[in-house]
Amino acid sequence: MMFVLCYTKKMVKKRWNKRLHRWARANRVWLVTGVVIIMLIGGVYMMWRCDMLAHLVRTSQASSIAPLTNQDSTLPAWMPDTVKHWREEIVKQAKKYSISPQLIAIIMTLESGGDPKAHSGVASGLMQVTDSTGKEIAVKFARPPRTVYDLYDPATSIAFGAAYLAYLRDQLCMPIGTLSENECVELVAAGYNGGLGAANNLYYGRGLTSIETLSYSRDAMNLWRERRSASSPTFERWFDRGGRVLVERARAFLLRNK
Repeated sequence: MMFVLCYTKKMVKKRWNKRLHRWARANRVWLVTGVVIIMLIGGVYMMWRCDMLAHLVRTSQASSIAPLTNQDSTLPAWMPDTVKHWREEIVKQAKKYSISPQLIAIIMTLESGGDPKAHSGVASGLMQVTDSTGKEIAVKFARPPRTVYDLYDPATSIAFGAAYLAYLRDQLCMPIGTLSENECVELVAAGYNGGLGAANNLYYGRGLTSIETLSYSRDAMNLWRERRSASSPTFERWFDRGGRVLVERARAFLLRNK
């Protein structure tokens, strides 16, 4: 019985193979045409997919470019001459650390008004770097790392400030990738004044407990927004609130050291 079943299956299979072979011979033109069409469609599809892949790669590469890297060295017209005095060194360090020279100048304005001997009690120099932060920057972020440095030295202060701003930008803005430059500046400024914790609280809507950091980060963001304007209402308010003292001290220093 099993032999009969197996024999019958073989016969049926053989018969269908013959029919299929005859059909293929009779329709070989259509079969070849169909294969060619399928290959053409497949080729077009693969080309489309490759183009889409290239587009995605280009988009990914574009989105991976760090914000605040533009090297526009034109400092705002409203910026005090005491800060513009350091423009050459600002541009040099901005290029070295791939951070906007305009951002460095804005932070310098808020921190010292351009006075290299400024001292707040906990921070020193043009960029008002604290001793503890200075040690961290010297080892982790400065290029090359340093063991000996002077925070009152203008070149060192600007270099440390640029390195730290670039670090904060990479920590706060790069992982998110959807922030505008204005928002990025606000976060970086909050981090510069109040630390990473303050910047994270700002981003996640938990608020800032320090009024100083809140005011500082908003001033920095608005100064950034007004950097291409002939005048800055934010700078004028900052100047009247106490910035005048910083700028006048900086002018006095520059006059003494002409």
